[in-house]
Amino acid sequence: MNPKRIFYLDSINGDDAREGLAPETAWRSLERANEQEFQPGDALYLKRGGSWHGMLHPKGSGSAECPVTVDAYGDRQEENGGAAPIIHGDGAYAAIYLEGVSFWQVRNITVTNRAEERGVRQGICICGKPEGITQGIVIENCEIFDVQGENRRNRKVYESMYWNSGIYVTMPGRSSQKNHLHDIIISGNYVHDVLTSGIRVNQQEDFINDIHHTHVVVRGNRIERTGSDGIIVANCISPLIDGNICLDAGALGTLEDTRLIAGIWVCAVSDALIQRNEVGRTRLFENDGTAFDTDWGTAGTTVFQYNYTYGNKGGFWLDCTGINRNRECKGTILRYNISVDDERCLIQDDYGIRSELYGNLFLNTGEKGPLICCHQAGLSHLFYRNIFAFSGKPLQGWQSSAFRENWYGSLTELPEDPGAKAGSPIELEGLAQRLRESEEYRRQIWDQLAKGAGTAADAVTTD
Repeated sequence: MNPKRIFYLDSINGDDAREGLAPETAWRSLERANEQEFQPGDALYLKRGGSWHGMLHPKGSGSAECPVTVDAYGDRQEENGGAAPIIHGDGAYAAIYLEGVSFWQVRNITVTNRAEERGVRQGICICGKPEGITQGIVIENCEIFDVQGENRRNRKVYESMYWNSGIYVTMPGRSSQKNHLHDIIISGNYVHDVLTSGIRVNQQEDFINDIHHTHVVVRGNRIERTGSDGIIVANCISPLIDGNICLDAGALGTLEDTRLIAGIWVCAVSDALIQRNEVGRTRLFENDGTAFDTDWGTAGTTVFQYNYTYGNKGGFWLDCTGINRNRECKGTILRYNISVDDERCLIQDDYGIRSELYGNLFLNTGEKGPLICCHQAGLSHLFYRNIFAFSGKPLQGWQSSAFRENWYGSLTELPEDPGAKAGSPIELEGLAQRLRESEEYRRQIWDQLAKGAGTAADAVTTD
């Protein structure tokens, strides 16, 4: 195997005629870097304080033992020169485009992708090859902003808001057992002020229940002020969406263009786990606008747990499990979540697939409580050992969901609930403020909710 080589890019003092293998002989342009065939163990370092225009579109793959690395170099403390290196896509398909390559790690790079008109474009794009396994890609600690992407829903196929994102992970055509993505880690990035969604994982052919991508992790990212959704993950077996912060999804969208969004949602996945996320102030346009959504084609059991949501205009959770229904769908479990002043409703819609909500804290300080279920009566939803800390009774009453052993705070008009309890096991006075101010306090409440709620098996047998 070739020894590790480090290539350097310096946008100010570099020279493409040099060998590029030391800071003193650095290349200058992205074009020169794109000419290089990278090999396992190679690295490409961009100088801090540097600025480039165009697309980084590298060739060659690393290996599992020796990935290719893109990173920053230089003194972080240097005055005016310590900022992260930045690539301006200037309207290209992506500012960084990893196409058909495996075992690449991109860290500590800032990207924009400005243009005069909206269009399908990304900040960073991972596009798998059409045949075989594309694997071992890490995008970590990057900043992506000012991406003039597409946030219009009613467009031709492949030209709508679902085919671009701040960080976009996809592959041509359809995935299969032989052709898919594997070991894709999107971690610790800051995606903000983009006209697209924040992070999107899919395949080119949409609305097909292909579930083949493996070990896809979206963890610890911060997403703020998007033109459409926050995070959308599709076509994955057991994806993990963990510890992300998603605020003001849809803030740059409009009713006419965007119409339907959610904060974090999944479709055409099996056994997704969405946990420890913070989702706030998702916008409501025509419908939806919820913090979370279990959408079309999901299989197995989708689990939302230990999340903190607040002020989402459409409510807490959207139930779209019956759209393009997957025969392998077992439903959704929502447990140990904290929902504070999510508006409109706790649940939007009901497609007849059983859902279990247990051990959650639903805190609403408004004069009237939210709807329990919007658009439907909620026959398929079981609420078990939750805390309903509402200042006023729910709009339209308790509707048709099943209720078992819940706490109802100071409410006096209760649903039919064997084992209903007044009050709350958690002190409610000033609770919203304490939750907002302290992550440690939220962890304590999550632990308390989990200890007091029992298990999913308890919920089923009690029904």
